[in-house]
Amino acid sequence: MLTRLFKLGLLLLAGWLLPGNVFVSQVVGAEPVQARALVFVITGESNSGGVGRNKSATEKERMPRACVQIMNLTDGKFGFEDMQLGVNNLRDHFGFKESQYAIYHGFENELANAVEAGAFPGRKQVYLIKTGHGGSRIAQWAKDAPSGYWKKFVQRIDAGKKQLPDNPQWVVWFSLGINDALAKTPVDQWKKQTVAHLKKIKTELPGCIIVMTQFESMGFPKYNAAIAEIAKEEPNVFSVNSKGADLVDIYHWSYAGLKTVTQRMIAVTQKEIGK
Repeated sequence: MLTRLFKLGLLLLAGWLLPGNVFVSQVVGAEPVQARALVFVITGESNSGGVGRNKSATEKERMPRACVQIMNLTDGKFGFEDMQLGVNNLRDHFGFKESQYAIYHGFENELANAVEAGAFPGRKQVYLIKTGHGGSRIAQWAKDAPSGYWKKFVQRIDAGKKQLPDNPQWVVWFSLGINDALAKTPVDQWKKQTVAHLKKIKTELPGCIIVMTQFESMGFPKYNAAIAEIAKEEPNVFSVNSKGADLVDIYHWSYAGLKTVTQRMIAVTQKEIGK
């Protein structure tokens, strides 16, 4: 009996047997079990692409970032590659000319900083698919809209699914509403169409969490309230405010402002995927 208890104690110390008869596949000194692949999808209007100035970024931030594997949207293969500001972070974003791809960035810069700083334990590398389009309004994201934005979204997601590890954790960062506010889309109509759009996204990305940005730094109180309502009413949908986020012009976050908003989305993401 004593011998059996002694052996059990050794197993517990070695990490082979945990209380409750839960077995693990590692021993002291072994590499930790790899967490689920974390896949970010950034979507919406121009701020989802981003107009943060690359010239404001540090030298390190402008280097290739292996910690973020971004989908190549223009070579026809949709493979993942090291993200680099000014090279592959803003491809095929409607509203920008190819010559402007080298100038701007969005949320992806601070995402890379966070991954390198260990913000997501067990994940030294994450995946990123950008699906936003500048100037877009919610009606243009309908399945049958002439814009084809939703078809592009599905095309990119389907390409990603073929390459990603099994059972990834999907995280959607969603920034859309300014163009509808400027076009005077009735806020109740915008809310209804946005909820329907988010449900489409959830169908495509099972188990995803969706983090929406509000626009306090630019105004639009009715839309901010609608976004807060959506986050309160819809499962796995959350929102972050943009109070104090610096602007590069009246409707777009700057290099510093993008960092502020991204850090808030990261905090929500950390909390929710840690559950």
